Amino acid sequence: MSPLASRIVEMPSRLISNHEFQEGKFQYLAGALMALMVASYIFQALYNIFLHPLARIPGPWVAKVSANYLVPASAGLHRAQSLRELHNQYGPVVRVGPNEISVSDWRAYREIYSHKASSKTDFFYRDTSLTGHDNIFTMLNKDAHSGRRKLQNQSYSQQAVFDNEALIVDKAKILVRRLSQTGKEPILEKPVNAFALNGLFSLEVILACAFNRHHGDVPSHDAATLLEAMDSTAVAIRTAAALPFLSRAVGRMLPGPIGRSFKQWDLWQDVTQNLLKEFQQHELPLDKTQKFMATPMLVNEDPYLGRRLTQLELVEELMGITFAGSGTTSSTLTYLLYAMSKDMGRQERLRQELRTVAGTSLNEVKNLPYLNAVLKETFRLYPTIMSTLPRILDRPVNIGDHVLPPGTLVGMQNYVHHRDAELFHRPDEFLPERWLEENGNALRIRDMESALTPFSLGPRNCIGQNLAKAELYLAVSNIFGKLRLQLNADMTEWDVEVEDPFNIAPKGRRPLLDVWVLEEERSY
Repeated sequence: MSPLASRIVEMPSRLISNHEFQEGKFQYLAGALMALMVASYIFQALYNIFLHPLARIPGPWVAKVSANYLVPASAGLHRAQSLRELHNQYGPVVRVGPNEISVSDWRAYREIYSHKASSKTDFFYRDTSLTGHDNIFTMLNKDAHSGRRKLQNQSYSQQAVFDNEALIVDKAKILVRRLSQTGKEPILEKPVNAFALNGLFSLEVILACAFNRHHGDVPSHDAATLLEAMDSTAVAIRTAAALPFLSRAVGRMLPGPIGRSFKQWDLWQDVTQNLLKEFQQHELPLDKTQKFMATPMLVNEDPYLGRRLTQLELVEELMGITFAGSGTTSSTLTYLLYAMSKDMGRQERLRQELRTVAGTSLNEVKNLPYLNAVLKETFRLYPTIMSTLPRILDRPVNIGDHVLPPGTLVGMQNYVHHRDAELFHRPDEFLPERWLEENGNALRIRDMESALTPFSLGPRNCIGQNLAKAELYLAVSNIFGKLRLQLNADMTEWDVEVEDPFNIAPKGRRPLLDVWVLEEERSY
């Protein structure tokens, strides 16, 4: 055979050998890369467990190596409850992620949430933008937040609340009539769902105070539509947070509940835009005193921006206001009615106290001791914001024997420190009497007051707390002054078991109440 023929015959075997070589080389590189990744993970895990600045802080070993330790609890809507169990096991300072700490010592709250000690975290608060712009709840820049707060402070002042008291009273009376269905019958033929009615009450207060929009006893289409849209958007917001590359335009085309939730998000924005346009056309020219929440944002400049807000920035703020202002107060009122409906004696004690004042105006009822005790105990046991408000430390913070370095992700939970067994005797029971000085516990009450943080503290505290308190004072005094409530026999504890989607919510989205109109109030 000629040399050329021999080379032709040998060529296939050489190609095979070369392919095998290349394949072996690829496998070797893949194996080396995999080994490198495993080694890197092991090294990082060992560093997190033994050498990390937080290494001495107790907690589950899985949390020390995985930032996703609490993801299953969050997905199951019981994150706050899981954190309470961890604190019961490990103490007041627990490591719940490689760089994340949970604190249950109420004495640390003021330092952690002060403007000088910490800042809001990008990954958590950016996710809650509603139109792609910042709002007062999501702003990270402290100067920008301060400017936006100055723009809105007037709308939430105590004077603004008094100016709008008649609007709130009107909505409270409507709520009483809805609860009693007719307002004239001594007993109802069917129970009422207080959760749904409280949601409408809180939203209608916000619509009245923000836009001068009013509704009668029968809920209007825009209020009911807006309430359903806000409730239904939660799935879309959580999806967008988990998948930041997913736009709303794409989200609304997805099948099933996720796509429907994105569509409800769009509806929420559309309804808010229409409310704003109608206010601009019909109410703004008449509102010379800037009585309504929308007015200062329309006519005044944002001090930080040095200009008025754009239309989309206005919609962002007003969407945040309607959401925060309606869902929070309604949840508190729902759990208050639930807790008081379990005890006729407490209802009668509150009713007797209400009869000591001539009427039910805000000035008349806001200083009543037992009414305040009932509100405080509801705030304590059923805090509206029950889950973690995360912060990044800007400077070292001492908590007990531990020093948390700058850059640490740290958070506290109202649900946890409001149930501190050392401070609150029988912490899982609804006991308004614990707040009354007549029981000789003035020093303990002082500490309990310090530990009670339903509206947070410091410069990032709840801007709407004056309005929220006024709603509760006026609604509770009107309800128990005219009605007697009792849990319906079909109610179960599961119906009102606390869920943690961040703000508190009852699993069954109710309590069901039997409602009696008091004999002396039949003509109401």
